[in-house]
Amino acid sequence: MKNILVIEDDQKMRNGLVELLTNEGYNVESAENGQLGLDRIKKKDFDAVLTDLIMPVMGGMEVLREIKRMKPKTSIIIITAFGTTENAVDAMKAGASDYITKPFKIAEVQTKIRTVLAETEFDRYTQILDSDVVKAISNPIRKDTIKLLHKEEKLKFTEIKNMLKIDDATKLSFHLRILRSYKVIEQDSEKVYMLTPAGKKLMESLKRIGMAE
Repeated sequence: MKNILVIEDDQKMRNGLVELLTNEGYNVESAENGQLGLDRIKKKDFDAVLTDLIMPVMGGMEVLREIKRMKPKTSIIIITAFGTTENAVDAMKAGASDYITKPFKIAEVQTKIRTVLAETEFDRYTQILDSDVVKAISNPIRKDTIKLLHKEEKLKFTEIKNMLKIDDATKLSFHLRILRSYKVIEQDSEKVYMLTPAGKKLMESLKRIGMAE
């Protein structure tokens, strides 16, 4: 379960965001100002933080900078009032992942949270697998092979060749070797191809952020 922190001085809005995100299945905590939010972040890791830009005690920009200094991998979404998008752009330049303009729509919050968390997850997997893996699947044949194995689970060489309509068996064999070398796919004792656990995670991350089309 993903951990999310909401930092918002408006109690009604803060409670509304907590309820909304909790209903989405996240583990949500809240703080009424930036300083209290940072105190929570020092004690616990959060996957994402939603913080208002204009708050008493400590503003959102200062909160953003402190979070990025302490825990740079934490994703941050800025909450800003309508008409102050320039400040939100400055926040994104400082490391924020995205921003939400008040008054916001429920669907917008849901979508942006999912997108930011998916991008964070994708970054985590690509770092684990090595950035060269992303380059490896940029080839159409290799990418299509990954998508096909994700859908069908297990396939023999001939099945992959026929389903992808590849005439040159040598070319397919070459690309499969590359995917195996990066531990994205594997073969069982009967020479049947399938995704490795790392390959499945990578594909799921690609799907979530729209890169599996």
